[in-house]
Amino acid sequence: MAASSTPPLAQGLPPYPWPHPAPWVSLPELARQTTVRILTDSASGSGVLIQRQGQTYTVLTSWHVLAFSDRATLLTPDGRRYGVLRSPRQLGNTDMAIVQFQSAIPYRLAPLKPDPPRLGEPVYAAGFPMYQDRSLVTTFDQGIHNLRLSQGIISLLPTKSLPQGYRLGYSNDVVIGMSGGPIFNSQGLLVGINGRIKDRDPGFGVYAFEDGSEPDPALLEQMLNASWGIPITTYFQFVPLV
Repeated sequence: MAASSTPPLAQGLPPYPWPHPAPWVSLPELARQTTVRILTDSASGSGVLIQRQGQTYTVLTSWHVLAFSDRATLLTPDGRRYGVLRSPRQLGNTDMAIVQFQSAIPYRLAPLKPDPPRLGEPVYAAGFPMYQDRSLVTTFDQGIHNLRLSQGIISLLPTKSLPQGYRLGYSNDVVIGMSGGPIFNSQGLLVGINGRIKDRDPGFGVYAFEDGSEPDPALLEQMLNASWGIPITTYFQFVPLV
């Protein structure tokens, strides 16, 4: 699966070292130790620690978490705050991005699953809700203390991608602020990142496929009932696996 040449957006990043050995921990603890919170000027999102080179850490997140702000602060699992090293990098035209920070502290990295997820596979989605339950009161003052982990299954794997790389439908409930957070399988391997909540208005075209075609009514109903993420295999299109 190693690429013959490094795509331009991956320059400066070494190939992902697979497998990544790490002591086993429970899924809730793995989520707690690898999920970061991203605070911008007026919003928040989530991300997941996936790589370390020296004292430089790489966080994988959603591009829309970072695209509309000039500044971002990363809150690591121990509550420390870090500024980003340089501008975040969008991966192609997908809603996936990487951002980096420096620290001498040994944070746990999420192990990545190199092959595609399977339909019906149990999955666990993590992230930091931006709002308190069913209100417009933000959780900014809660820092990393409102991490949410939801359980479900992979419910849709369409043969054609939705725009921006969305092709992983799952039954887990996710909310605003969890975008960019990890989706783990039952073995604790990262299979994707969160991106879109359920029941979006289909009138805005969010359920049209990348080629412009529309799902039939039965498929659209399934799509409305799913949260949507981007599979980790998309990341490997830009950063080769060795």
